[in-house]
Amino acid sequence: MKRRVTFMLCMVFCLAFVFTGCSLTRENPNLAKKKLVKNAKEYVKTFWDEDQRATQKQQYVDVIDQQFGGLKGLESQRDAIGVSEEQLANIEEIYKDYKSYTKAVKKYGTFKKIIKTKYSLAASSASVAVTISTDKGKKLVFTMNYDKTGEMTDHKYEEYQSVGQIMGRAGLNTIMSMAIVFCVLIFIALIISCFKFINAAQQKAPEETVQETSAPVPAVASEVEENLVDDLELVAVIAAAIAAAEELESADGLVVRSIIRR
Repeated sequence: MKRRVTFMLCMVFCLAFVFTGCSLTRENPNLAKKKLVKNAKEYVKTFWDEDQRATQKQQYVDVIDQQFGGLKGLESQRDAIGVSEEQLANIEEIYKDYKSYTKAVKKYGTFKKIIKTKYSLAASSASVAVTISTDKGKKLVFTMNYDKTGEMTDHKYEEYQSVGQIMGRAGLNTIMSMAIVFCVLIFIALIISCFKFINAAQQKAPEETVQETSAPVPAVASEVEENLVDDLELVAVIAAAIAAAEELESADGLVVRSIIRR
């Protein structure tokens, strides 16, 4: 009984903690949906503001490119011109943001209108996705992320893709991956099939070597026989010479008078 009561109390405590945490997150005024959506829309409109971009180009971008040759030149001469690190960071942010704007205009066109917005809330952060259309018929999705204080931590934009486009790209990637796998398997199979030719060549080479080494054997045997014959003749000649010198008779009653070698 006590275990059941303890288990029920733990469950109630966990549920209360979860609902309390969710309510605290939802009640955070810094992450209010209306506020963040409005902030995101203002940022998108500011990003595409042509008048503001023209001012930034004249006051920052042209000066940095012409006088310092870019951000690296500005950083190297920061102490000489008396710019603090905070000011330099702000200038670099404006410069990079302008370059991102010119790249987007060149690729997708100028801003036309906002199509829709999407708000997402997490435990201690939130994000807003703003979909816009351009004069070239393109769709872009701007995503802004906010921390628990309501400050924007980062932002990005990318071209909008429908479900069909995403599935088509995924299918193409799958086909390419399978093709690569089959090509590798075929290559491995070809390598394995060549092993039998290598084995046959290795077996043929020792047989040829044995035949080459065994061929001169008869010549050696004939040379040995010739040497033995020569030795016997030499022994006979020497024996005959000794017998003639001593004028001795042989065991058969024969007397060697002269020796003529043929």
